[in-house]
Amino acid sequence: MTPARACGLAILALALATCAGCALLSGPPVAEFDVSPLVVYADDQIELDASPSAGEIVAYRWDVDGSVEHGRTLTTSFARAGVYTVRLTVEDGEGRTASAEREVTVYVRSGTRLFSESFGDGDSALGRWPLDPTWAVQGEGKIESISGGPGYVLYVNSGRETLHRRSAKIELPPLRVGQRLVFSVRVMPLQTQDYHGFFFAPGRSSMAYPPAGLPYYAYSSSYGGSSLHEPSVAGGELTHPVPFAPSVYEWHTITLSYSAAGYELSADGNVLQTGIMEADPSRGGPSWLALGDESLTEGCQAYFDDLVVSVEE
Repeated sequence: MTPARACGLAILALALATCAGCALLSGPPVAEFDVSPLVVYADDQIELDASPSAGEIVAYRWDVDGSVEHGRTLTTSFARAGVYTVRLTVEDGEGRTASAEREVTVYVRSGTRLFSESFGDGDSALGRWPLDPTWAVQGEGKIESISGGPGYVLYVNSGRETLHRRSAKIELPPLRVGQRLVFSVRVMPLQTQDYHGFFFAPGRSSMAYPPAGLPYYAYSSSYGGSSLHEPSVAGGELTHPVPFAPSVYEWHTITLSYSAAGYELSADGNVLQTGIMEADPSRGGPSWLALGDESLTEGCQAYFDDLVVSVEE
């Protein structure tokens, strides 16, 4: 064998050994992915891109909201607002895998109406507002039609020392920076004698007692008039008297709005109370909207109508 041929074979052997060593020493794959756009809204298309992943990857698997898809990139959407976990699993030619997870927060656009109730279908509406049977009985609330007025309304007529609480469960979306949840209701008090009250409590985290969740509004003729109540995670609540006396036989609009920065209570367009709170509404989730009379020492005679929940800027 000539020296030149021997040299060539040696170089080839070294190259093969080096390549084999590279294969043996190469690390496992690394899974990473990007989500665009950065702010995601319900029903809008988003792109999941696994290009930042590293290694000799031959397969990509996406687990998104209960479905499985494949490919380096994926275009998808979420029908509902919420917080979702997206999982990417990559596999290389040697069968080694790696995974990465990210939470994707899906919002609704400002101006979206989440819930509305006009009681327009009459008695059927009571089925959407079940009565807490702890104290009251079904006959203490009904749907009435006001001639020449707004039409069907919820009429609450509970006696003294009777709790009358009706509630509807709603799903609240997460809030992006700058958004707020707005709850409003129209109410007409009907009693002129002592011992009467009513309350409007959106954003309850449960219907258990003591109240838990977001601050709520209450009126009591014998306990200081109107007030804003801030439930505490420790189980109590802080009460703020507010300067508003609802007139009987007149409609009033009570509005409560919440953001990560705090809350605001308004009556008939006038701001009554603002503040910060322990509860954070920005994550969204299941919630109860409650109304009626929650005092055990007062009766309640009031009409409720036009409940609206929306996301605003």
